[in-house]
Amino acid sequence: MKRIKTVYIISHTHTDIGYTDHQSALFRQHSEFIDRAIDLCEATADYPTEAQYRWTCEVASSVERFVRSRPASQVDRFLALNAAGRIAVGAMAYHWTPLLSPAAMVRSLYPAMRLRSDYGVHISSAMQCDVDGVSWLWADLLPAIGVTGLTMSINPYRGARPRPWFNAFWWEGPGGGRLLTYNGPHYAYGLHFYGLQSVDDIAETLPEVVQRMEERDDYPYDFLYAQVTHPALPDNGGPYGALSDIIRDWNESGRTPRLEFTTVDGFLKILHARYADQSPTLRGDWTDWWADGVASSAFETSLNRTTEALLPALDLLASQASDVDSALIEEAYHNVSLYDEHTWGAFNSIIQPYAPFTRAQWNAKAGFAYDGYALVNELLARAGRQITCGITGKTPEGDVWRHWRGGRDRGATGDASEQRFLVINPLSWSRRIALPPPPDSGGSAPYHILEAQFTENYRDAYPQNPGEGHARTTEAGDAQSLQVALPAFGYAVISPSQGATPPAAKATDGVIENRWYRVEIDPRTGGLLRWYDREQGRELAAADGPWRMGQYVYEWVDDPRGREAIFKTDFTRMRYGIPFRDTPFRRRGATGVAVAPPRMGALASSLEAFLDVPGARSLRIRYSLPHHHKALYIDMVVDKERVTDPESIYMIFPFALTNPIFHLDLNGVALEPEVEQLPGSCRDWYGVQRWAEVADSDTSVVLVPVDAPLVQVGGITTGRWAKRLQPDAATLVSWPVQNHWTTNFKASQSGELLFRYRLTSMPAYDPAAASRFAAEQLTPPIIVRAPGASTHVTGQFLTVEPEGVADVQIKRAANGKGLIVRAFNFTPQPQELTIHSPLAGLKIARLCSPIEEDGAELEVASDSIAISAPPRALVCARMIFEEEVGR
Repeated sequence: MKRIKTVYIISHTHTDIGYTDHQSALFRQHSEFIDRAIDLCEATADYPTEAQYRWTCEVASSVERFVRSRPASQVDRFLALNAAGRIAVGAMAYHWTPLLSPAAMVRSLYPAMRLRSDYGVHISSAMQCDVDGVSWLWADLLPAIGVTGLTMSINPYRGARPRPWFNAFWWEGPGGGRLLTYNGPHYAYGLHFYGLQSVDDIAETLPEVVQRMEERDDYPYDFLYAQVTHPALPDNGGPYGALSDIIRDWNESGRTPRLEFTTVDGFLKILHARYADQSPTLRGDWTDWWADGVASSAFETSLNRTTEALLPALDLLASQASDVDSALIEEAYHNVSLYDEHTWGAFNSIIQPYAPFTRAQWNAKAGFAYDGYALVNELLARAGRQITCGITGKTPEGDVWRHWRGGRDRGATGDASEQRFLVINPLSWSRRIALPPPPDSGGSAPYHILEAQFTENYRDAYPQNPGEGHARTTEAGDAQSLQVALPAFGYAVISPSQGATPPAAKATDGVIENRWYRVEIDPRTGGLLRWYDREQGRELAAADGPWRMGQYVYEWVDDPRGREAIFKTDFTRMRYGIPFRDTPFRRRGATGVAVAPPRMGALASSLEAFLDVPGARSLRIRYSLPHHHKALYIDMVVDKERVTDPESIYMIFPFALTNPIFHLDLNGVALEPEVEQLPGSCRDWYGVQRWAEVADSDTSVVLVPVDAPLVQVGGITTGRWAKRLQPDAATLVSWPVQNHWTTNFKASQSGELLFRYRLTSMPAYDPAAASRFAAEQLTPPIIVRAPGASTHVTGQFLTVEPEGVADVQIKRAANGKGLIVRAFNFTPQPQELTIHSPLAGLKIARLCSPIEEDGAELEVASDSIAISAPPRALVCARMIFEEEVGR
């Protein structure tokens, strides 16, 4: 039997942005913790080496905030200890939920980039603490920036960790990256279960743990690893200064195992040196059990999700417009990403939902989403106006002076040339665009925000034209639309055109159809009786289950224990509680349905129903078949009642497919659940990035939950706590609303919530086609009104060949040297991409890391470069133009 010889201890604070204090206070406190850690490191310099204080900063953002706020002398003290290996810094900016987009994941590594380049900070490790999972894409991104290891400190409360516990493995990324990863204990175990609060506590509790680990056949190590936070405040607590004395005194007493201070860098070096060769290799997503909490704030989750989808468009426009401050773009990314950070609110958010402490923290958390939304749209509008002026030579709306008198716009005319729009496609493949024109605000407003935000929104009409957003598409022939086919990164000036109903588009009572689909509503449930694919000649909506396609289902817990009937808290257990598989969930659909007459619009035909449903004051739902592409649109507005008891809302999508196989987009990686998941990671729900898919041998159906990322596979799976995914049917379930948590997340939500779903079908599963369809639903074109502009204006910022196999994104280089091109390969095959600049003068190109560290030089031929994108992974390059050479 192996013997445990050493306990390796790292001292750190767990970084919650909130929970124990207001977010702004914690930003200050974490800098103070580093000040205190520096003092402790220096004060214990004459202790035995293994007892000298060491400190690990979990996340890079806290360190960047520290070095920017402290005098040079204090920063020098920090840097000296970092160079000596006494203070380590984790590479990830924060601890993440799966909401983070691939573009934001890459941008979140920029604090580590700046700490390395600007201050010389050594960063070789990453940590994800508390959260019950981490995106598979990190297994490619972190090695690509020189990170050699990752430690996971999973909190098993309402979740689980992969087995075997406390083991190392090589985590192989979807693109072939390899990251030595340690599936470690929760950071509270060191205090609560190992006794690292005093010598006496260690003597009482550690021997049992050591014996248990020594008896495990699947534990090959001669050490224990313990993360230790402050016993008075495990989350957001300061350095635990007594640890050096405890370690020194224990070792000097001659007791075993020996205790040794280290950092996350030091521990991972030990793993590499002694256990790397014998560690197994695992592939798959570490799917997060805690992802369900994002549905406790559906409005803000939707807002941040749609804002985040615009960030690559902002990068593109800023690469063509000098009038956008790069620091503001970084601030926009930071705000949006802070909403994706794992802390949602106060520790007492459920037991005291109306307390000022709870409300203050939620106000700040929601503020990240609202501030990100406002800033992103302001910068898009600013860049859009500058580009429009440069391309068309005309002054765009927002910069046009309009004369007002007596509350009336005196400058508007009936001239058709005023109704000209520059439309920009921010995606890297050709697409057809069909939208209502933005409302004419007479040049007065909105100045700092894109009017496109108000188009095609089932919940919100433009404020100066009440009801127009809905009425605009009511009758064909008398409504205008913007319709244009644009190439990758292309633009054109167009005028609105009169709508015309295609011959195949029809609308009768309860039924709409077009050249692709026939849809029939169920007057009993408000769901769909039929969704018939005319191209494939088959019915897609299942009719043999308990729920109709697109049906609203409300769920509650029929038990006086409430949330404790789902998961009972018990911190004496290693799992911190008991999950129940027999929770008495009760579910109900609509109690009344009124179906309105169908509408035939300039852009789509639609059916609308008004429902009486449990859990809401009202519900309205619209099914639309757009004229311009093969898709089914479902828009639902729920006027939610405030309920603090545990509840859920589901939208059910049962499909008439046999022997189904599912695929999901998890943080930009298209994968097959169960097959490509780590064992023990979450199977009950998934936080999808853009889409979910189910297919049989003949047909693939793609679901894009625009606003609500949580998806369940095979049916409603809440409360299964499943170790394996075993789907009951070809069903996808959207889970937009829930409040099951007992802490951190919101206790209730109310008001009108908009949930949009976009569906399409195709003959077979195609991850690139699914990704393109989803991206087009989430990424609107950029539309700027340009009165008097010529409709002969067209162009492209860059071209990509082949189109549509990768999501190519463009940004300014952080150091001002050229443009950075990133290509996320949608497919499971390597892709050779050619990037061409229509502007002459491309002189130098190099491969680079995700954080813009230059690599091998690329050949430049005819203003083009060729790059190789690994399967389901990222490749980056720098393009430097003639005028930038020598900067």
